[in-house]
Amino acid sequence: MSDIISMKIEDYLYVDEGAFWGVNKDKKQSVHGKAYVRYNIALKQLSNAKKNNVTINTIIKYVQDFLKANGIKTAANPVFTEFPINYLQIKQDYNLLDERDIVWLKFALTPDKKNHILGVVAVSNDINFDIPPNANEYDVKIQVWNSYSKSYAYEYKWNSSGILLHKLGLVWDNSFVVIFPLCNIPLTYDRHDIEKAIGNYLTTNKVPIIDYFSHLY
Repeated sequence: MSDIISMKIEDYLYVDEGAFWGVNKDKKQSVHGKAYVRYNIALKQLSNAKKNNVTINTIIKYVQDFLKANGIKTAANPVFTEFPINYLQIKQDYNLLDERDIVWLKFALTPDKKNHILGVVAVSNDINFDIPPNANEYDVKIQVWNSYSKSYAYEYKWNSSGILLHKLGLVWDNSFVVIFPLCNIPLTYDRHDIEKAIGNYLTTNKVPIIDYFSHLY
């Protein structure tokens, strides 16, 4: 591989071959039941983070440079500390077409509470710091209204990143979240493409991510 790391969106829209399984490779790796792939990768990412602590400022710089290289305007200071997040205000401030056009990063604290580890790369207006209170809650499902199908469906109560953190004995740092508004997304892409590209770009730059596959789904 060249020492020069590409900053083109199209070069990071690949899907890690380990992210899916099954005969047709169409099933997402799970954090539920007896599934272990995502947990084992999370363990490896935690180990990598302990050996190579990538600072929050370094991660922010990676993302800002990547977005700038692709003509996407974003926040000069993407660290948000006021909750709840005012998505409508962000949409207005950054001239977004949709308030869901944001990529956000949330960070876990190491067990000694001295360092941060990137927990997940995510997209849309659903920022949260959810984490199950105990292992018995991992597979609990609740009824959720689906606005597209206009019907209720059962979904897991706890998200994958929260479950992985609980399994690893980590906690979220809920004092801040890093938000990148996506203004001027190139016409051939959407916010999910940018989420995937950012996640893959960070891993290319050896940034450990606990929920390693989340940005690919």
